[in-house]
This record gives sequence, C-alpha cells and structure tokens, in this order.
Amino acid sequence: MNIGIDFDNTIAWYETLFRAVAVNEEIINGNWKGSGKTELRNYLRDQPNGEKTWMRLQGLVYGKHMHGAEMMPGVANFLMSCNMRKHKIYIVSHKTEYGHFDPEKISLRFKALEWMETKHFFDPEYFGMIKENVFFADTREEKVKKIEQLKCDWFIDDLPEVFEENNFPSNTGKILFESNKHESRQDLIILESWRKISEKILGKITNTDVIGWSKRLIAESNFYIEKIPGRGNSSIYKAITSDRKIYALKYYPDRLSDRRERLNTEFQSLQMLHENNINNVPKSIEKSESLNLGLYEWIDGVNINEPSINDLGQVIDFVENLYSLSQIIDKNNIGLASEACLSVNELINQIEKRLLKLKQVSDDFLELSKFLDATFEPLWRKVRDETFSFWSIESLHNSLPKEKQILSPSDFGFHNIIKLSNGTLSFIDFDYFGWDDPVKLTADFILHPAMNLSLELKEKWNEVMLKLFSKDQQYEMRLNAAMPLYAMRWSMIVLNEYLPIFAEHRKEAQGVENYNLEKSQNIQLDKAKYYCEIAQKTALQSKYIKRQFSNA
Repeated sequence: MNIGIDFDNTIAWYETLFRAVAVNEEIINGNWKGSGKTELRNYLRDQPNGEKTWMRLQGLVYGKHMHGAEMMPGVANFLMSCNMRKHKIYIVSHKTEYGHFDPEKISLRFKALEWMETKHFFDPEYFGMIKENVFFADTREEKVKKIEQLKCDWFIDDLPEVFEENNFPSNTGKILFESNKHESRQDLIILESWRKISEKILGKITNTDVIGWSKRLIAESNFYIEKIPGRGNSSIYKAITSDRKIYALKYYPDRLSDRRERLNTEFQSLQMLHENNINNVPKSIEKSESLNLGLYEWIDGVNINEPSINDLGQVIDFVENLYSLSQIIDKNNIGLASEACLSVNELINQIEKRLLKLKQVSDDFLELSKFLDATFEPLWRKVRDETFSFWSIESLHNSLPKEKQILSPSDFGFHNIIKLSNGTLSFIDFDYFGWDDPVKLTADFILHPAMNLSLELKEKWNEVMLKLFSKDQQYEMRLNAAMPLYAMRWSMIVLNEYLPIFAEHRKEAQGVENYNLEKSQNIQLDKAKYYCEIAQKTALQSKYIKRQFSNA
C-alpha cells in the first residue's frame, strides 16, 4: 500500500511552539492569554500589518525554530505500524524553500528534513522511511501532481483545499485530518485523530502493533503481552519477557482529545515519590512521549472488593505520608492535580461546564434530558446558591493557600489499589497527580462510584482526616459545605458515557468488542440520580452543621 501524508500540521505539531516563538521574538507579550496556533493567527491578523507579521512568524517557526516542533499525537504509532506491515510512506509537502521576510535565508526544507532525522523517520527500526520519499512542492498544483505520480492509495492532509484541486487523483482515498471536526462531506473522510486514521487504513490495533511500539521501551528483544481489560480510559498491557520479567505497559488516551500530560505526570510523580521514600507505588522504568507509552513495575496482587479496617489503615498511612511530603517539598516543581478544586468558584465552574456538555447532547437522549431538566438543574440551583453562604471567605473566589494544599493522586480509592499476597497495599494510577484541596481528596474517597465503603469505614476515614488536617481551621466547615457540591459533580461525571469521545475511549481501553453503550448509559443515569439523592441529604446536614457552628 502507498500512503501519502502532508507534513505541516499533519505530521509536525506546532500547537505550543507558535506562542513560544511569538513571545521569544517579542511579537506578543508574555502575558497574552490566548493559546494555540489558530487563536494566535487570528489575533495577529487583527493587528496593524497583521498578515505580514503572521507570515514572518510562520517562517521563524518552520525554519529557525523548527527543532521545537512536536510530532502530532498518534502519528508515530501509525508510522511504526506501517513500517511493520511494509507499507510505503511518502511525505508530500507544499513548502517553499525559504520563509517569508527571513533575512537569514534559512532553508525550510532542510530544517524539515533535519527534524525528521532527529525523530527517527529514516531509521529502519523506527519508521523506516526513505529520505528520497520526501517531496516538497512550490505550489499546491505541483503537490497534487506528485501525489498522482506516486499512485497513493490514500492521502492525508489537514487542508481541504488540497483535495479540491481539479487534478487530484480520483483513485486516491482522501482523508482530511481535522482535529476540530465541525462538518461532514460526502467527498471526504474527515477524521479528528491519528488513532482513527490508523483504524481506517490499518484496522484495529493488534498486540503485534503494541509489541512493535514497546520495543523502544523494553530492553529484552523477546516478550509477549496480554491486554488487561477494564482499566478506565488508558489501555494496560502485561508484558512478559522470555526470562519471566514482568512489566506494566500503559498506552494513554490520545492527546488531541485529552490535552492533559497524563504520561509525564504519572511517570514523574512516581519517580518523585520513590525519591522521597514512598515506595508502595510502582517504579517508573521507561517512557516514550511520541508513542504515548509508559513502562512501569508490574504489581502482582488482587483487587480489593470488600476493604477491611486494616486496608483503610494503610490508605490513611499513605495519605499521611503524602501530607508530610507536601509540607517539605518544593511546591513550584509540581503542577495542580487534574481538575483541582482550590476554590468554590472553580468547583462550581467545573460542574456547570460538565452540565453544558451534557445539555448539548441531551436532545438525542430522552431520559437524560428529563433527568437534567426535572431533577438535576432545580437541585443544582438550590445547592449552588446555598453553598456560597457556607463556604469560608478564604477560598470562595481565590485559590486555597499553597500551605493548606496536599499532593493528591486525584483519582484515589480502592479501585486504584492492589493488595499483595502479604496483605500490604500498593497504590497505582497517578496520571492525575498534583496539588489539590484535601477536602476534595476526602470527599472523593467516600463518593467515588467504584468505592464500597461500609458506614464504619466512612466514619473512620472522616474522623482521621479531620484530625490530620486540623491545622487548617476552615477544613471542617469547608468539607461540610463541599459535600453536596461534590455529590453533584459526581452526578455529572458518571454521565460521561453520553459524550461520544468518552464512550470511544472507554470501549477502546476495556477491549470489549460487544460493548453495550445503551446499557452502560442507563446504568450511569441511575448512578447520577443516586448522587442527587446524596446531594440532598448532605445539603440538609450542612445546614444543620452551619447552625451548630453559628451557635458555638
């Protein structure tokens, strides 16, 4: 099979580079609040001589600063899988020799080839391309003519204008790579990620693909893998070498649909914890950012379905160790936990953003629409308004002070804990790790839908957390005010199954071919109703506790 691919914004990714170069060259101020190439382009074009400025910036990015470009998420996996299948890859780019308004006359084509060499494009063990199969064209017409000469079975480009050329070959499949898919066209296949492009051209990801990718991470040449089903949004594989070494291989969600740096966050946080003698977590071994893969120590044990008081004791010890570490570690070297809630404003905004997303799809789901209109929204307005009167002024609008925050795994509970044969616990899944309010950690541990805590364990957990965070005089009041909000937040989270992208991730990660989406949605809707009942109960408790505080 002959597969042709465009280069800029299809293979090479400039999403963060344009802003960085614009700041470095003093084209924009470092305080500019925008992000991404498209937003920056629109901003510059609105300025005096904006088109000229934008063209100059393009020349700088594609030339002098080309080394800072990333690979488009998922393209490395696709190219490596094509190499394993012996498909021919051609890169055909509409790229002039020199950039506009470039006094240094740096060859954009040379810089592109240099970048490809650093990314292993011409290495037989990686992408296995031939340098002579990279073509640059001065015009779009010349580009289309080259595609025809190469007899490409498929061509992938981010610009629809290429496919609209009169002479575009009729026997070449057209794939428009559009990461912000807004339209459908009969003459084009429009796909928003390289994972989908790969599935369209090559079929489903196989174990052979994953083994080929992971040879960059595992030193042993002979190993096999087993996919572990039911692990959230990431795909987990057990890799076993010929000499019985065992690793956990994690393939993270596509970064185009989930912009969080999940691989780097987890890999680095586990390293940091081991460096600070918190060893009941897996060891980080190796990673590949371009392939979105992390290799970790395999933890051999069992899931905890009915936690005991001893199990809870070990969880509490772990939280106490995290809290102690939080007091002494350099706070500037670690980012916020995923969806951290450091103020009531942030918590409310998160819930309302989730509600808006669900409202946008609710017309297609009658029961979801009825639930949102009749149950969730009336209760939400009441809980939201009452919370403002309960919350301490310290973190009403502003972030909780750093000294009161804790290093949190964020997605924390027995669902992410493995019990070893000797009874000790090992804690896994740290791709959301970072700074957060201990109130969120406390509430989520109780409310998480994967938890199965008895009343005794819940009371013990609350009792110990209240004591652990007692230096924060506002902690207890903040927790009581927050519980209804976190229940409503979980009511929104469990309904993610109605969002198309989330449902696709879930199906892919679980490895279930006959995944029943409708059945799963109905189950999640029942959970959402349950969380609304919890929100009502905890809101009443919050009122009672507020009166006690007021009368004290």
